[in-house]
Amino acid sequence: MQSRGRAAPADRGLRLLLDPYLCLGPGTESVAPTLAAIAARAAALGLALCVEERSWTEAGSDPDVVRRGVDLARFEPLTRIADLPLPSARDLRARFMPARSELDRTDLRLLGALHARRAELLVADDGRLHRLAQRAGLGARVVTAWDTLAWLDSLAGRPREIVVTEAGLPASFAEPALADMIAADCEPFDPYLAARLETAGSRMLIASEAGTPVALGLLVPETGGLSLVGVASADTARGQRALEPVIAAALSSARRLSVGLTAFLAPHLDHALSLLDQLGFERRGPDRHGRETFSHALDEAAARPAADEQVWLLPLDAASHDELAPELAGATQTELFRAGLAARTLGSPIRKQLLQTTSSREPSDGDLLLLMHQRATDRIRSVSVTAATRVVRVRQARDLPELLALTAGREGASMTRQREMLDAGTVSVMDLHWLGRLVRPIALSALIERAIIVAAPAGALRLTPEAIRRVVPELVLA
Repeated sequence: MQSRGRAAPADRGLRLLLDPYLCLGPGTESVAPTLAAIAARAAALGLALCVEERSWTEAGSDPDVVRRGVDLARFEPLTRIADLPLPSARDLRARFMPARSELDRTDLRLLGALHARRAELLVADDGRLHRLAQRAGLGARVVTAWDTLAWLDSLAGRPREIVVTEAGLPASFAEPALADMIAADCEPFDPYLAARLETAGSRMLIASEAGTPVALGLLVPETGGLSLVGVASADTARGQRALEPVIAAALSSARRLSVGLTAFLAPHLDHALSLLDQLGFERRGPDRHGRETFSHALDEAAARPAADEQVWLLPLDAASHDELAPELAGATQTELFRAGLAARTLGSPIRKQLLQTTSSREPSDGDLLLLMHQRATDRIRSVSVTAATRVVRVRQARDLPELLALTAGREGASMTRQREMLDAGTVSVMDLHWLGRLVRPIALSALIERAIIVAAPAGALRLTPEAIRRVVPELVLA
């Protein structure tokens, strides 16, 4: 059932389901402006932001909600939907867990709606919900409020950029926002933090959006490696979007030093704990202060194709290249780009997504994908292979609802651009794992001279076994 005065969603029922606790729970006041913005953005885009009719109506008369004066009207427009049933007994056994309490039943009804495709995305901050979703294979479809708003902004053609910079210690503690994050998420779990940060070479990685710090990581050099002794994010920026570029920058720092990276995370940082699991860190158990310990071995120095997998060249125009790898758009690689161009960021998400018009020949799951920067008049030696990624998964979309469902929660192409791509045919959605930039970009002329290719590729080009043998020694990662 739709809310009063609400038009039917333009995109044939693509639904964002809202966890009512985000609006009604104690201590969620700081999230309210984000939720109000989500409701407005979703309505403008023709997407339905939904709540369960029964739970929403009951909440309006709940004594605690009334006592705290929660204004439910600020979260409109919302689409009311029929009662969400529990998943079947078989699904509870196979995918979820037994419902032992009212809290369990509430969470399982929300996740069951995703499983039954009554909604494509669940907007929720609760770490427990995210853990249950991950275990059920639905992790990518449960997104925090802050991350959801960033996705909707990108669909509207107003992408928001996170920039990671590096600062020395202890000068960075003068910024109140950073000091508050450390005090809340780091100091209570490490009584020796202050002494650790006095180690020579210690520094802070700061993720900022529009000049406002939203997350940080504390890096300390130690015998045998580099330690990330704390990560934190602002209360208003919960999720993985702010943290992933910080982790990527920390891994880049470890690679530059040719050492592994150890991370210590407070046990309540559910989103950060899940993120490190997804990025290939190995859990080593809690330390004596109760922090979860993670280890990431020294990265491979070179990109290599997996057994029985292919290697592809993918040409990208300058704008697409910068969007996929913003850390290469600045002075971090002056041999490729003009000297003096200010570095934009030290890190961007390791998990990336690329949309391409589907062709008869394109990468498959597990293939190695080499990014090739196409000619640009304002960039030195721009026609070069610059970086390597691993294809995690490739799926196809034939209409807008299907494409939106595959990209839900991921910042990328605007809805207008997605429609334009679908007008040209089926769209392939490629989930990528970033391996890194090359120490030395491989110029197009060198590729041709070494008989790796015969001419500049117009689209994705699969290399022959002999070409792979010749190019692999050049794929040394920075």
